Amino acid sequence: MLPTSTTIKTLFARSGNRCAFPECYALLVEDNDVVTGEICHIRSRAPTGPRYDARQTNEERNAPANLILLCSRHHKMIDSDPDTYSTDQLCAMKKERETNREITPENSRKAELLRQHVMHVHGDFTVSEIHAASVTFKSAGRRAKARTPPPSDAVGGSSAHRTYLKYLIDRYHKFAEPRLGSEFRYPAVYSAIKREFKTDWEWIPLSRFDEAITFMQAKIDRTRIGRQRKHQGMASYEGFETYVAAHR
Repeated sequence: MLPTSTTIKTLFARSGNRCAFPECYALLVEDNDVVTGEICHIRSRAPTGPRYDARQTNEERNAPANLILLCSRHHKMIDSDPDTYSTDQLCAMKKERETNREITPENSRKAELLRQHVMHVHGDFTVSEIHAASVTFKSAGRRAKARTPPPSDAVGGSSAHRTYLKYLIDRYHKFAEPRLGSEFRYPAVYSAIKREFKTDWEWIPLSRFDEAITFMQAKIDRTRIGRQRKHQGMASYEGFETYVAAHR
């Protein structure tokens, strides 16, 4: 049994499309509709899972009160260490993150992407440990791709570094929005990053983070709006330390 569509839409709206882990600014569904967030059961739905409560019914296990939305990295962290991340602590995280937000057409659409993602990876198989960027499982004639989170020494493994690089990507998109008579492809910048660094943006090593932000800042500066702002002596983006300090 999986959470209902209404339940996930409610959770997604309340989350503001953000991981509930403290000081994590990771999106659950990216601007290009890539799903990177996951639904976590506070009290596990399986008897062998973390924080399992035998007194719960199936309906209670899949109700909004027992679910929290997290990025894949923090989902793995809390389920790997239930002694540290207790039921009470997860409930406190959930309460801190969630607010009463309206279920808009846009967050309803993204919540549906998250629900479909959960349905696609749900199945009767068990994996104890995987060391790979992605793995394809074949079952009942269908393929499901399970995405593993970036390691701690990559941009995506550090919420501060990930958030800032994503801010620059979003800034570029805003400055390079299509003009009348021109064609603009939002995924193009992700392809440009991959060509430059030979990997997806979240998997760029932290040792090359300065190169990555220089690369993105230069792309912003080369846009029409970026050139105009530079000519007027206006900044087109905040620096790393300033941005992180302001968004803690």
